[in-house]
Amino acid sequence: MHKRLFILSTIFAVILVGIAFASYRFRGGQGEILPEDDATYNGYEYEPTPYPTPYEYEPYQYEEPEPYAYQPEYTPEPVYEGDTSSPWHPIHFREVREPHPLTSDTPHGYISVHHIQHLNDYYYLRFPFSYQEKLSAAWIVQELLAIGYTWDNIQVQEFDLYDVGRSSMYIGRWHDFGVIYHNYDYIRSTYLSQNVILTVPGQSSQVIVIGAHYDTVMYPGASDNASGTALLLESAQRMRHIDNYYTLVYVFFGAEEVGLLGAHYYVNNLTPAEKDNIIFMINADVLFEGPYFIFGGGYQDPAQWRVPRGNAITQQWEEIAGDLYTSQGLEIQSYPPGIFLSSDQRVFLDSGFTVMMLFGTDFHPSGDMYFRVLHSYRDCFHYIMDRWPDKIGDAMWTFSVFLEEVLLARY
Repeated sequence: MHKRLFILSTIFAVILVGIAFASYRFRGGQGEILPEDDATYNGYEYEPTPYPTPYEYEPYQYEEPEPYAYQPEYTPEPVYEGDTSSPWHPIHFREVREPHPLTSDTPHGYISVHHIQHLNDYYYLRFPFSYQEKLSAAWIVQELLAIGYTWDNIQVQEFDLYDVGRSSMYIGRWHDFGVIYHNYDYIRSTYLSQNVILTVPGQSSQVIVIGAHYDTVMYPGASDNASGTALLLESAQRMRHIDNYYTLVYVFFGAEEVGLLGAHYYVNNLTPAEKDNIIFMINADVLFEGPYFIFGGGYQDPAQWRVPRGNAITQQWEEIAGDLYTSQGLEIQSYPPGIFLSSDQRVFLDSGFTVMMLFGTDFHPSGDMYFRVLHSYRDCFHYIMDRWPDKIGDAMWTFSVFLEEVLLARY
């Protein structure tokens, strides 16, 4: 009997090790994460595009967050319907602050940089299913309300660890995450996470989904993925003042780091009609991981595994990038295999959608990608600003301009 238990325990341990290794390959194995931090990227002399307005940077010491200085008067609705005990009920968001100023002279990416620093400094360690992740989601809601959107536009989609599935992959990823980052003390007893969804109606009911995850591992997560979250927030603020043609659905995904769970939950709960109405999905993640700013576009051909395929939509993206280079000197490169990186677009890709992946990276001479700060102590706003002062501003300007042109095009 003891011998049988020993054999079974050994088999189970081997399976867990295999799952952990597969998790590593699934999440970060596309490229090596290198420790060197010299002024060049693997011998490539980085010369950033001049940022239109200098970004004001001050060294920061971590401390408890202070409330926003501006607290405008707010008159709540006289009657609130629904379960007011829910943390996502509008009654808990009655105080609405002013948004970051946006005028016709505000350079693209400028607001994003401020959002990145705020997430980095006040909402670091945004573990999946943690209290800090929940506070981050509440901050995103507050920003959307500050921009001027109402609860008619905003939905918080709550889910727990087991709503997505109990497969060995998800259990292995969750176990791997907890063992490596020792984060169980930070986890909510309910094991709840949430997606924050903003719908911006357009002239057409056809939908473009724009996504980014806001959770992190054990670091402040400036690149992974305050960068994508900030890009979406600035885009949502800009698009509110534009007569957009397509309906835009911005999704801030929770629990990405443990198996893309927020994206899985979102897609699993779409009706067939809603899926048919989606034109394509854009995902933004790790936007300043190297000197190259990349968009990967395509869809998965079921007959050929991991071979990106293009269509009329992806061809139009290529033309937009070319036009922006000609007119503004904007350097963003097409790299279709980027659609297979392990981030939220993979869920949409595997469900048959055309997707775009926005990211920054570096390349070995061999052609393999690697990431400069991903999942390390270097993924901090202040570290990156000290080492490469123009990197964050350059990246956010590039991706903000490109994203807006993609959203305003007709397909």
